[in-house]
Amino acid sequence: MSQTPNRKKFNYSEHTGEYVEIQGLRVHVTAGGSGDPLLLIHGIGQSSYTWRRNFDLLCEHFFVVAVDMIGYGYSDRPSLTYTIEENSEFLLALLNVLRIRKTHIVAMGSGACYALDLMIHYPDRVDRAVCIAPGGITEQMPLTLRTMASGVGRAMNVLFSERTVRRLLHSCMFDQTCLTSKDIAEVYKTLDSREAKEVLIRSVQSFDESEVVSRLRMMPHEVLYLWGLEDRWRPVTECSEVYLAATQNGTLCTMRNCGHMPHEEKPERFCSIVHDFLLTGSVSSES
Repeated sequence: MSQTPNRKKFNYSEHTGEYVEIQGLRVHVTAGGSGDPLLLIHGIGQSSYTWRRNFDLLCEHFFVVAVDMIGYGYSDRPSLTYTIEENSEFLLALLNVLRIRKTHIVAMGSGACYALDLMIHYPDRVDRAVCIAPGGITEQMPLTLRTMASGVGRAMNVLFSERTVRRLLHSCMFDQTCLTSKDIAEVYKTLDSREAKEVLIRSVQSFDESEVVSRLRMMPHEVLYLWGLEDRWRPVTECSEVYLAATQNGTLCTMRNCGHMPHEEKPERFCSIVHDFLLTGSVSSES
């Protein structure tokens, strides 16, 4: 995969980007830009579409790889348990296939825990990392997600509709205007199958961040924990300290007027923060 400048707008579909093979599975990636490698990792229920407003901005400074994690987007959906360990091993295999020796990482939510697990077990493969509201289900999250995590989530196969996705996305945003009907339809499109919903349920029910948190002190990396101040799903006052206190070289940055996904709500400011931190290791504490 060549590191050549990409001047095109991010265009997400099964017919764009590239497919690489990892252990017999097809994995969908979109790559562009030039410079130091930067891997973008989405969380449970998402795809690389979540980086649509960031990809081109980050390509101005980095060689960016946005991956559809195994089971999501346009990647294959094998019968796995979808634990944190399985996902971090998948990320290692992806780096090996792409011949990326060392990379920066920007990761979202549960995907940030996959990245942190990779950094704990394979510290030489990652440079700096930006983790957006890392972690799993909280009691503040909507009943739909808490039901999936409770062990009775298989009933959600029937109930999980485009309307459900719309409601979930709106509940995690501060700025409701940043979501279009096209965005909601695009997110739901790759979740609208029995296999995709099974992956979603398994991912939620298999997610356990406790081991990752317990081993964070082993990690030498500089990590920026980035939070929206109006995050109702994983409130910064309740969740950030868990990760920050356990990380040797951790920094907290908050973004005003942002909910759970600040990279979608304020993409220009978000990318500016990412750029500064990945290149210099520093950033203002509140933006």
